[in-house]
Amino acid sequence: MVTPIIPAVISDKDGTPYAPVYDDVYHSRDGALAQARHVFLGGNDLPARWANDNARDHFVIVETGFGLGLNFLATWAAWRKQPEAHRCRRLHFVSVEKHPLLVTDLTRLLLPCKGELPADLIDALIRQWPLLTEGMHRLEFDLGQIVLTLILGDAETALAQVAGRADVIYLDGFAPGKNPEIWSDAVCQALARLSGSGTTLATWSVNGALRRRLTACGYDLAIQPGFAQKREMLTGRFQERRPHPYPAVTPCNQPGHALIIGAGLAGTATAERLCARGWRCTILEAHTLASGASGNQAGVIRPLPSIDDNLLSRLTRGGFLATLQRLRQLQAHGRAVQWDACGVLHLARDDAQTAAMQQAVMTLGFPEALLDWRDRDAASTLAGLPLAAGGWWFAAGGWVNPSDYCMQLLKASGAMLLEHTCVESLQQTTTGWTAVDAQGHLIAEADIVVLANATDAPRLAAPYSQSLPIRGARGQTTVLPSPPALAPKSVVCRNGYWTPAINGDSTCGASFIVDDTDLSLRSEEHEENLATVRNMLIDPLAVWPKADAEHLGGKVGLRPVVPDRLPLVGQLPACDDDAFASRSRAARARVPGLYVNSGFGARGILFATLCAELLASQISGEPLPLPKDLVRAIDPMRYAHKKP
Repeated sequence: MVTPIIPAVISDKDGTPYAPVYDDVYHSRDGALAQARHVFLGGNDLPARWANDNARDHFVIVETGFGLGLNFLATWAAWRKQPEAHRCRRLHFVSVEKHPLLVTDLTRLLLPCKGELPADLIDALIRQWPLLTEGMHRLEFDLGQIVLTLILGDAETALAQVAGRADVIYLDGFAPGKNPEIWSDAVCQALARLSGSGTTLATWSVNGALRRRLTACGYDLAIQPGFAQKREMLTGRFQERRPHPYPAVTPCNQPGHALIIGAGLAGTATAERLCARGWRCTILEAHTLASGASGNQAGVIRPLPSIDDNLLSRLTRGGFLATLQRLRQLQAHGRAVQWDACGVLHLARDDAQTAAMQQAVMTLGFPEALLDWRDRDAASTLAGLPLAAGGWWFAAGGWVNPSDYCMQLLKASGAMLLEHTCVESLQQTTTGWTAVDAQGHLIAEADIVVLANATDAPRLAAPYSQSLPIRGARGQTTVLPSPPALAPKSVVCRNGYWTPAINGDSTCGASFIVDDTDLSLRSEEHEENLATVRNMLIDPLAVWPKADAEHLGGKVGLRPVVPDRLPLVGQLPACDDDAFASRSRAARARVPGLYVNSGFGARGILFATLCAELLASQISGEPLPLPKDLVRAIDPMRYAHKKP
């Protein structure tokens, strides 16, 4: 069950931001940035450690208590001052915050810092400040070289779900006597799981109970001179006195050459995320760019809430927010995608669903921009048409042109695309992988391979394909010239979707027929799509004339679906048929250098960016953008563990 995020309430105490709920100030009255530099950067020997270890591709800092973000901003500023030859290429900053600031408060409280920090850093943080919903929010700055994973929620549970390895820990937060939860046994144990040999920590607190907890978790501690009026502070170094019970989540692969099979949303998004980490990518496509289901005229951007906030709801919410961020990032970098945040209405089917949807809005407690309720009259005003019911309103949602999205992702990646290139098989070598055509000729070779080729992935995964139970589901959309046909001003959903007019055409659909792989247009499916649209209107015959299904345009694509309707993202299990059937120990091994990013079903737009970021993080050994339980839920290993 989701816990609604309660924003911080800020007041002023002697000129210092103050939290009444904890009866404590946010930082030292002697200067927040000076405290950050002395305690957290100085206590962890930063930025000298970047200069001394500049061969590393990335560096990871984990923080308890984001607060005003001043520790993050001070660290970012210190990183930026370092010459490129003397700093890590990507700096990850992972921070948890139970009561985040409203963006208006963040803007107001950071304004005085613009004289001491570069103003563009502050403006960038404010501009990307996320919707305040529970979970992980990954934000990128300085062309992706600074990565902030802001986790909104309770530290005791949230930190245990972080997958990664910390180089440095900032132990911050309100005083142990005011907010004991953030200094608890559970938090210290979670930090130990994130630590490895050489991980250091620093904090302004020298609380005795805290010192005992940290020592018990494996940290060697030292008392150091404190900041300003506080005489002492604490530093520590994690010591692995025995084999670490929590090994690194994934081994770190140095950037090399990646071969990606498939040039739809999954493939182009994967290329963009890997290339952002320094990989050289080649995409092999049997047809043309976005020629499959990614070639529809329009797709819907909206999450799928549920009152219990189940796995699918959490994944689609994360995918929704990640997609919006990537679209805006591409636009900021001069690669604007054709899309529109026109809002999305999801109409209730009947009175029972109306009550359930209204209850979900109240229970989830999301910001109105993410999820709200609109009655029939208000929904009709938003759509500009007389709708048959009220429903959920996703104000931040909208539509996107998937093929243009693929094109801009491809351009941003700089990857090489080889169209009309059919891969007959993949062959493992001593140094990586090769792709071979039907005549046995070499097409390409690379260090790793990512299967992003939808329903064809199991064929190329042989003999490990049993962990990829992907089936094809036929989906046909219908395109209506608008005008003369009417079109809503916002996207409308009710057992299907209906978009506003885009370049003179509105799209509705779509059928979903599992194991039907025929790609020809069918008039009966056009009729079904039109019936779905009419069901959205209060009097369809009065406002929308009957269309001739025989002469309508559209697109048919195959969606890759799996039994549990969740994606398949990660390194393939190294289990052949016998190991799979017996669920032997071998079924838990992985195939070196072979990965999959597929199984999106009809939610390719929602999942593409998030799953690509997850896969690229796994390949590069970086902190993951999803909590551990969601990573496990979409790992292809889950099918190696199922009973035959």
